[in-house]
Amino acid sequence: MKAVNYSSVHVNSVSQREIDSQLRGDTLIMGLDVAKKKEYAALEDETGKSAGVIRWKHPRETREFADYVDGLRPSRVRMVMEPTGSYGDPLRHLAYDRGWEVWKMAAKRVGDAKEIADGVPSIHDSKAAHILVWLHKQGLTERWEPKAVSRRKVGTLIRQLSRLQENWGRHLGYLEAEMARYWPEILQAWELKRATLLGILVNFGGPEKIVEDEEEVRTYMRKKGGPFLKKKRINEVIKAAQSSLGVTMLKSERVSLKNLAEHADRLRRDRKKFKQKLDRTIEKEEVRRIGEEVGLPTAALFWDKLGSFRDYEKVDQLIKAFGLNLKEKSSGTYNSPLHITKRGPSEARSSLYLATCRKINTDPLFQAWHRNKVARDGGEDNANKNVSVIALMRKYLKGLWHVARGKEFDSTLLFDVEKLKDQRPMVTANMNQVKS
Repeated sequence: MKAVNYSSVHVNSVSQREIDSQLRGDTLIMGLDVAKKKEYAALEDETGKSAGVIRWKHPRETREFADYVDGLRPSRVRMVMEPTGSYGDPLRHLAYDRGWEVWKMAAKRVGDAKEIADGVPSIHDSKAAHILVWLHKQGLTERWEPKAVSRRKVGTLIRQLSRLQENWGRHLGYLEAEMARYWPEILQAWELKRATLLGILVNFGGPEKIVEDEEEVRTYMRKKGGPFLKKKRINEVIKAAQSSLGVTMLKSERVSLKNLAEHADRLRRDRKKFKQKLDRTIEKEEVRRIGEEVGLPTAALFWDKLGSFRDYEKVDQLIKAFGLNLKEKSSGTYNSPLHITKRGPSEARSSLYLATCRKINTDPLFQAWHRNKVARDGGEDNANKNVSVIALMRKYLKGLWHVARGKEFDSTLLFDVEKLKDQRPMVTANMNQVKS
């Protein structure tokens, strides 16, 4: 990048005629550095001539800036920006409405280029805007099209469901801490997330009341649990209350516990409602097919964050989009361990991680490969099990890439089944069941 004057001028302090006199051609390239209160745009024409940097206060002067750009002589506007946070979304959608082209630049590239651009290892708003234009002209950006309405709706539901999941997990943690103090036996007898158990805590509040109103509790559990709740489970809950070593509860403590259980139960019901709403909202066949394998909320999150798997011509492109491709750092005799790049949305990557862990627990082929890898890396006590899980994430993603194209998920196509049989005879029977 040529030596550049990084000084900026306010949008109200420079005339359009002055900028027009510096521009050549019909295309204006604009690098946008977004922020919460003040934003910067570096202007350059298609010949590479810079027209300086304009700044304005966001959001108060953002529309005024857009009007200023529309009033310039070039008829075609290319806006280059980073997908960081949400502060740039208002101007991005304003650009769509005005017919501007929007191009997306990976944020990591701007940071990496700070010294390459001008030889100085510093970064600031005006320089970042110039670097965006410079990198765009090297072909390192991709077109950023607006999301379809259906995808935006699903994204909204996913964000709401994610917040509910987070609150639900947090309140279960609070509840477990209270149970450890007042009724520790129930933690061994039943899961706190069960609707019937939450209902008992809401209505009765603790082991003393359960013992006192035993028949009423039994009636409630039979009604709440229905035919699927076995009598053995009811007896276990009653026995856990009768033999409890927990601290005797004060009235205020019982009220507090009831309120906490009520809040947790409300979050449980809300989660269920949002999952049902998500099921009704998603119409895309590809998402539903992937959802049959990893769960519909996870498949919907993949679609929201990374778009259709069909848009990736090669599976390696999808692996890279998830940030699961490997990076190397070696020099001379030094070779560092390989690590994943962690590019792309972390939410999609963490959801795939959990889905892969579930797959290891339920699929004998995944389980056998995982055990072999752990054994090769030093055994249960010494191996880093995440290395195996991440490798299986890539394999799982390969299978899902084919599922998006109409194929059925088949674990036997991801592994050398005969080799696994030779290495792990103990799982041969299970693998034969898979193949049959």
